[in-house]
Amino acid sequence: MEIEVAKNSGYCFGVKRALDLAEKTIKKYQNKNVRIYTLGEIIHNKGVVKELEKSGIKAVKDENEIEEGSVFIVRSHGMSPEILKRIKLRGVRVVDATCPYVKKAQSKAKMLAKRGYNIVIIGNNKHPEVLGVKAQIESKNVTVIENQKELSKLKTYAKIGVLIQTTQTMENVKEIISGLLEKGKEILIENTICNTTEKRQNTVKELAKKVDVMLIIGGKNSANTTHLAELAGKYNINTYQIESYREIKKELFRQKMKIGISSGASTPQKDIKNVRNYLESLNF
Repeated sequence: MEIEVAKNSGYCFGVKRALDLAEKTIKKYQNKNVRIYTLGEIIHNKGVVKELEKSGIKAVKDENEIEEGSVFIVRSHGMSPEILKRIKLRGVRVVDATCPYVKKAQSKAKMLAKRGYNIVIIGNNKHPEVLGVKAQIESKNVTVIENQKELSKLKTYAKIGVLIQTTQTMENVKEIISGLLEKGKEILIENTICNTTEKRQNTVKELAKKVDVMLIIGGKNSANTTHLAELAGKYNINTYQIESYREIKKELFRQKMKIGISSGASTPQKDIKNVRNYLESLNF
């Protein structure tokens, strides 16, 4: 059995930055009897979130669960400025761990709205990053398109400004944009896909073409991991998305196989190493 781990696997810059800020916050307040919160998971990885909870960071679902005088960490996906404002009014200290690429998308949204564009966001309408970008602007002229089929719900406008969820695949974006050309007289496209995401996708695409089985490691609730698995699946039907080595089925493998491994942006190197070690232990 031959195993190849894709370049750019493991944490992306934004996730690493968020976790570094989380660790610094834990150290700063660990002996001061101060509670630390996030609204939702700081990153989309259950194992990492559990470890952070053991260290003192509690992920809550409702802003009202955040106590007065506590510390609040803005998750890597960003959030609504109105919700953040309400949290601050309760005397909560804020640590902003929003990914810089997400910040860029938020800034572009404000700019497009100010210039009178009807905004189209290519992404998942329920994803926290997309919700956070939408919340940056007061305009109701915002439409979220996840795939080419959803273009039918978009009206025709004189001016359309396009933003892209940072973890989208370029293939999906190109398909949607080709259909958008019929929807507006003036279309301004802001490519807000994360550079690391794009590089990771290109690497996975090439690796999937030359291996027998492709494993994509990452949380089932991670958009970028799911997109990677979908992309790899277009080039290799034997593609599997797993959260840990425990999900690997031995019967999928045989002697002289070539296995490709990649991961989502929220997957720690130890998870990748565990998968590799398990495969090597099969002795094929």
